[in-house]
Amino acid sequence: MDLRIFADNARLAWQRRASVSDFIRRLAWLYSHRLPQRLRPQTWTIGFRYPAPLGALRFCVRPNDGADAFIHSEIFEHEHYRLPLERPPGTILDLGANIGLAAVYFGRRYPAAAIACVEPWPDNLRLLARNLELNGVSAAIIPAAIHSGDGGVLLELAERDYAHKIVMPPADRVKRTMQVDAVSVPTVLRRLGWDRIGLVKVDIEGHEAVLFGGDCAWLDRVDALCIEWHVDNGPARLACLARRFGFAEPRQLPGAWFMSKTAH
Repeated sequence: MDLRIFADNARLAWQRRASVSDFIRRLAWLYSHRLPQRLRPQTWTIGFRYPAPLGALRFCVRPNDGADAFIHSEIFEHEHYRLPLERPPGTILDLGANIGLAAVYFGRRYPAAAIACVEPWPDNLRLLARNLELNGVSAAIIPAAIHSGDGGVLLELAERDYAHKIVMPPADRVKRTMQVDAVSVPTVLRRLGWDRIGLVKVDIEGHEAVLFGGDCAWLDRVDALCIEWHVDNGPARLACLARRFGFAEPRQLPGAWFMSKTAH
């Protein structure tokens, strides 16, 4: 064990603790791979405390080789979704919601916003609903993969719980896959009854190239986008989308690209 890294983790866990027992649970969660198998629960429920407006939070997370811990650190320690928005969004669409950490972050930072989460993986969906409930965040949950059209797609299952991704046929027969429902953004908007989206967060493990590869007319109804672009030619593709749909030049922020339209 690297004692310097352990000391840094312990110091941060102490600073963010909701209680002493939560401090212990957080360290046990982070180092659960070192615990005997019989002492590793399938999930940990841990309390955290952050400066306003985030405040006191509780999350149900997994000891899944650091996958949930990595996402938690990106969102709450590094605040990758603290975005330079001109005004608070009235609606937020979370594409690739995972276990709901980003949705909770947005819910605390923009409490007046209506939030909707799109997520296809069953285990993520279970924890997504639980984490929204634990933190009093109201959001619509759509159990499907976001896609350029409606129907079904093939989800390739990765070792890390944040890296499951949609694959187009023919799939690699060596890797595990499952069929999941798929919905388009226009269908999501119709289901929700939304005329406009204040902010779209996109983290769909490379499928963004397909999602934004069509006509994307729904982008006319979007005020701001935060996108993790995983495939080649991201800057050029985003610049083209920005020009086409009236966004300002894409900005690279820590962990994501950001595009917005000027408020009128």
